[in-house]
Amino acid sequence: MTTRDDWIQEVIANVGGVLDAALATVEDLYQRFVPEEQRSQAEHLYKTYVPEIMPRHWSPTRTPEIDVIDLGTELHLVADLPGVKKEDIDIDLMPDTIHISAEPQAEVEGEQQSYACRERGCAYKRRISLPATVIPEKAKARFNNGVLEITMPRKEPVEKVKAVKVNIKDTGGQK
Repeated sequence: MTTRDDWIQEVIANVGGVLDAALATVEDLYQRFVPEEQRSQAEHLYKTYVPEIMPRHWSPTRTPEIDVIDLGTELHLVADLPGVKKEDIDIDLMPDTIHISAEPQAEVEGEQQSYACRERGCAYKRRISLPATVIPEKAKARFNNGVLEITMPRKEPVEKVKAVKVNIKDTGGQK
């Protein structure tokens, strides 16, 4: 039988998970549709001024920062997961989506610590829509010094197109 307190904690945890997923989706949309220059400016302002105004993070789950590089024949994803061990990472890869989660194991030091502030040791979760279809069975991952690298072969590789110089005619003002 579940007590009322257990039920409340479970509901709060579920709501937190839903909010984390929604925030990850919003962040993914932001990355896709806001031009890089505007994102860089906004992120600089956010990192400069928001920590002074608000607490660092309200949730025990963080969103890892990532880079996705399209190499034509494969996609290369790099994610920062500081404070995590290889055994704590879970990668679910589908042809068009990747979900990365990592939950660091708590360090046990005899008795329970009474934290006034705790920002380290949080879980990481990130779901990313990939820019191309990949072959999940052929993906490879490696983890070193808090950096996760995943190489995913594209289902339909594309050749990189070489830029061609286009000459401009002077029409003398005529259309």
